[in-house]
Amino acid sequence: MATVKINGTAVDIDDPCAMASALRAVRLKRIAGEAVEESEIQSPVGKRRIKLATTSISDLEQEIARLETACAVKNGTRRVGRRWSLRF
Repeated sequence: MATVKINGTAVDIDDPCAMASALRAVRLKRIAGEAVEESEIQSPVGKRRIKLATTSISDLEQEIARLETACAVKNGTRRVGRRWSLRF
């Protein structure tokens, strides 16, 4: 049972439900701007400010979707695709 620390919490990497939950918290922090590093470089000529993020939101969303599917398979439930959830 291997664990990884995500957002300060130890999460079992073999549990897709726990991993998805931890990554959702990371995504919310990223959206709120908390997971963004900001640096400032000053020189006699000018000033430059740089913002860096650890990962892109789209990459997080893809991994969360993959883990949610794995969680649904593990729990024996079926995840309804968007195509079939739309009602007319």
